[in-house]
Amino acid sequence: MDYIVLVKQVPDVSNIPEDAWDREKGTLRRGLLDNVLNPLDLHALTFADRLSRGDPASRTVFLTMGPPAARDVLVDCLSRVPGEAVLLTDKAFAGADTGATAYSLACAIHRIERELFGGDRDYMIVAGMQSVDGDTAQVPPQIAEELGIDHIAYAKDLQLEPRMTIRRIASEGIEDVRPLRWPVLITVTACTDPLYRSFAQSRAARSAPIHEWNAKSVEADSTRTGLEGSWTQVYRLFSPSEDRPKTCEYVHNPVELIGKLAARYGSAAPGAALDAGEGYVLGDREPTYHGEFWVFAETEGDGVRSVSMELLGKSRRLADTLGEKVGAVLPCDAAGDRPAQLIAAGADTVYVLEHPLLASFDPLAHKKAIADLVRAHRPQVMLFGASPLGRELAPRVAYSCRSGLTADCTRLEIGDFDKGSVHLVGILKQTRPALGGNVMATIMTKDSPGQMATVRPGVFKVPDPDPDRTGEILFPPVELSTDDLGLESVLVESFASKVSIRDAEIIVAGGHGFRSRADFDTYLQPLAVGLGRLLGASTKVAASRMAVEDGFTTHDYQVGQTGQTVQPRLYVAIGISGAVQHITGMQGSEIVVAINKDPKARIFNYADYGIVGDIETIVPELIRATEGAA
Repeated sequence: MDYIVLVKQVPDVSNIPEDAWDREKGTLRRGLLDNVLNPLDLHALTFADRLSRGDPASRTVFLTMGPPAARDVLVDCLSRVPGEAVLLTDKAFAGADTGATAYSLACAIHRIERELFGGDRDYMIVAGMQSVDGDTAQVPPQIAEELGIDHIAYAKDLQLEPRMTIRRIASEGIEDVRPLRWPVLITVTACTDPLYRSFAQSRAARSAPIHEWNAKSVEADSTRTGLEGSWTQVYRLFSPSEDRPKTCEYVHNPVELIGKLAARYGSAAPGAALDAGEGYVLGDREPTYHGEFWVFAETEGDGVRSVSMELLGKSRRLADTLGEKVGAVLPCDAAGDRPAQLIAAGADTVYVLEHPLLASFDPLAHKKAIADLVRAHRPQVMLFGASPLGRELAPRVAYSCRSGLTADCTRLEIGDFDKGSVHLVGILKQTRPALGGNVMATIMTKDSPGQMATVRPGVFKVPDPDPDRTGEILFPPVELSTDDLGLESVLVESFASKVSIRDAEIIVAGGHGFRSRADFDTYLQPLAVGLGRLLGASTKVAASRMAVEDGFTTHDYQVGQTGQTVQPRLYVAIGISGAVQHITGMQGSEIVVAINKDPKARIFNYADYGIVGDIETIVPELIRATEGAA
């Protein structure tokens, strides 16, 4: 078995110098940031090393695309794991979005297979789940789509005997997955102890030969690379402070904070705020796109996940501004009452893709069924929840349909674009964080038959169901066979049977800032009990991903992109830095309190109230304050 490890040079967003900010434009001067190996790619490198260990005949090839300076990350990789390296570099690749990037890298992989592996297809491609500069998680599944191979996302562990098995995080729980054929692409989340450089290996790496390939040498079609081959384009870059719905009020006295919370909690109204931008007027102009607004309906038990309902409500309001209808796409083995639920939430038409092979999620089978439907009906917009399943499926559907895709959107609105030779009317403007949340980007779709996006859970409000709404339920033919299945998966730990923290009115969450599990238990639960007693509300404790990986609690208490999405009335984040993946899971909270010893922690950007200080000092005072105020 041979291995290709995809790596990327990224700016170090954890250490941004002040002069790197262009305050007038609200952007970062990326040339002033240090460049490093993408952190999750380091985990992918370690993952691939574990797979190849013990097989002296295996070959490992590190592949990156970028300017000549990207050689540095290849040297970094070779300093940790022996292998070969390929730098794909050409001005023709400049300005590429995820689709054009995926195509270019796939062309390089074809050449690696032909020339370095001698045509042998017994190999695996390993990559980090996403890069810290883009955070889209789109390129790897789109590479898999271009190559026509299977993709295993959110890998967290592996077992080599008696048969290679990948353990991954899925929407329903933890799964053990086995590929049924090769090659296969695996994307890795933070799950390993990264390999360190050795002196001898670093010395050898500096003199190791690195293949430099350009667009012509990998036989790339020039119409599919760089800016020309991109289906999306950045419309606007701006500072998160311009888009931030909250301004943090720093409080220095825990007793004062409890008083403010009691007053605010009693007067605030539940529910997440609706997104802006729904007052668009088309008039007598001809819109650039035509067709329905579609939502991918992700199932959960006998119902539909809340993020899909959120997107139906938003799609209803957006579609109304253009006089269009709303459709819901429901892949399943048995629809049950779900179509009626979707119609009540705002769908005019429910497309039920009913087939036995859609009973459980398989990337290739689901992609084929949905992409066939999209090509047949050509909706102008299709939205997916940015859940583990949605982030794995949407890139493949979009790439298969040659459609632009924007990841992890936090705002959607209808608007126009008029610049130079580009004139777009009534398009979907899609806003998302980039560069680790340091910049916001509004993206538009161009040169594409449709507009697609994944949207973070909790951004929009779930609409109140209208049982009197009527709609059409269609059952399009689904052509699938067992040849369309590429993975064999077994659910080993169901999230459904675990603790649910989603319904709590108050959540007190702890992060990596805690020193031990004992401290985690000592401080969180008493504060949650005190706040619940004071405010007369149901409470739960929760955790960030780092706290779970530190062993402070179990995965069913995790909030975030690979955990649960919550929308409590009060969310207290203690010792949590505010990584984008965590914000994804709690940004729908009505009132947010942040407690962190780092005054620059990103969590304060999303908080209503903040206290800067040590956990051991602040939290006991808060607990006493809840007792004194009760």
